[in-house]
Amino acid sequence: MSVLVLTGASGAPGVTATALGLALAWPRDVVLVDADRAAPHTVLAGYLSGVAPQGLGVQGLLQAHRERRPLDAALAANTVDLPGAPHPKGEPDAAGRRFVPGFSHLGSVPLFDGVWTPLLDSVRGAAHDLVVDAGRPGHTGLPADLLAGADAVGLVCRTSLVSLAGLRLHLARLLEAAPLGRVGLVLVGPGRPYAAKEVAEQFGVDVLAEVAWEPRSASDLVEAGSLPANWSRQALARSYARAAAALRGRMTAGLDLEGAA
Repeated sequence: MSVLVLTGASGAPGVTATALGLALAWPRDVVLVDADRAAPHTVLAGYLSGVAPQGLGVQGLLQAHRERRPLDAALAANTVDLPGAPHPKGEPDAAGRRFVPGFSHLGSVPLFDGVWTPLLDSVRGAAHDLVVDAGRPGHTGLPADLLAGADAVGLVCRTSLVSLAGLRLHLARLLEAAPLGRVGLVLVGPGRPYAAKEVAEQFGVDVLAEVAWEPRSASDLVEAGSLPANWSRQALARSYARAAAALRGRMTAGLDLEGAA
């Protein structure tokens, strides 16, 4: 099992759209975890059309941890189905896709920090991967245990000067907290105006993946509740598929994700 953590400094399309898009395109079974501490519940309200989680999600994982129950079983019990995106010619989705709803009580957010290490340890041998939507790091940064257990940490950003301006502060903190070589960038809209190579050289880290700049398609993904039949042929969906395959391949191979800085 591999663990991908996504976070972002600023801008949209952002972390949630990218995490959801990657999860829908992931080349094997995957669990998408909503760990955004601002608790926007974007996936529940948008892609899942307001489905009620009925107490399932990270709150259930926290309760299981408090009661010293096995967290691998708790993870399986606290997911809801994540319907796959439309495939060309109606082909069935071969991968299993599940979703862990986010925080329902803001007071639980800091309490969950201590759950990450035992949770990730308990599912290391699982047949699925984890994609964690960690939202924005904020002034306190992301939980150290989450970063320590990640196989890759992707800082999602656009390539405009406005988006890149606040990147260095957040990137520096991630590089300090995460294991060496596991932090990189996920660029949304490379070439608008700066190319991936320029951004990587400027910040001294690798670009782990590139996602197409398609605001309307991204809005459909996170807000519409259903995707058009031609979704898999759209530029955004194709870029998610390429990015998911690249990220999965790099994590599996255990390559050094650090740049030359």
